[in-house]
Amino acid sequence: MGFGCTNTLPLIPNYKMKNILLTFVLLFSLDCYAIKPVREYVTTPDSLKMSYKQQVVKTPDGYDLNTWHIKPEPSKDNKTTLVLAYADGGNMSYWLYHIKALTESGYTVVAFDYRGFGQSSDFEINPLNLYYNEFATDLQSVLGWTKKNIKGHNTGVLAYSMGTIVATFALQQEKADFLIGEGYVYDPSAYVAKIKALKGRDIVLPKGVDKYTSQLKRIKCSMLLVAGEKDEFTTVEESEKIAQLRKNREILRHSGKHTEGFITMTKESFGDMYIKELIKFTQK
Repeated sequence: MGFGCTNTLPLIPNYKMKNILLTFVLLFSLDCYAIKPVREYVTTPDSLKMSYKQQVVKTPDGYDLNTWHIKPEPSKDNKTTLVLAYADGGNMSYWLYHIKALTESGYTVVAFDYRGFGQSSDFEINPLNLYYNEFATDLQSVLGWTKKNIKGHNTGVLAYSMGTIVATFALQQEKADFLIGEGYVYDPSAYVAKIKALKGRDIVLPKGVDKYTSQLKRIKCSMLLVAGEKDEFTTVEESEKIAQLRKNREILRHSGKHTEGFITMTKESFGDMYIKELIKFTQK
């Protein structure tokens, strides 16, 4: 069963909304659907009055991943940790307004940069690759570190666009309590064909992509698939197909385009209606 949402004007103070919209302009100006890492952070958690710990997590193949561990206020702590696997452009600082909204609602968030992004280790990237298998190793490593070091929490992955592919592969090796995916890729080959048709771009698929569909079926944890009714790249219908693979999968619909759920499901504060549905899902 899906949840509908109307696109209403947010009642956020003007100065805050300007900063949030600026972040979205930066995200969308990256012209994603091709990997476009950014090394410099546009802001840091402390500049948004969030306390955080910076931690370097080392991968099995020797790469250093920069992470931010951001906690909610103790009185709001819902004992649930989200590991953020973002899309294919920018770095984790581009998602700090999302993170702030989540921590203010009680979530602990562990954000990290893939190799080649932000302050993580150098990694040669062809921007025409849809993803790299190494990114799944990165998420696997951070998820493992999170489960080991943040005790007494339900720990899940919050993935966007390319991050949903990364999460699908990572969760074959490192288990999570749940997976939330927005703009979830159902079939990488079909996704590449859509990018060619809509963007005129020839995207490269890495080795092992033929295993994706079978591995998507093998994810046992509960899943919430967030789908935009105007998303031409990862459609509501494709999310419904993923949901039908197992009984413990749900759909959350929003009225926007690809990965616009937070901004379209805003009523009184940034992403408040979006987070309300995440809380329903994660606190069952």
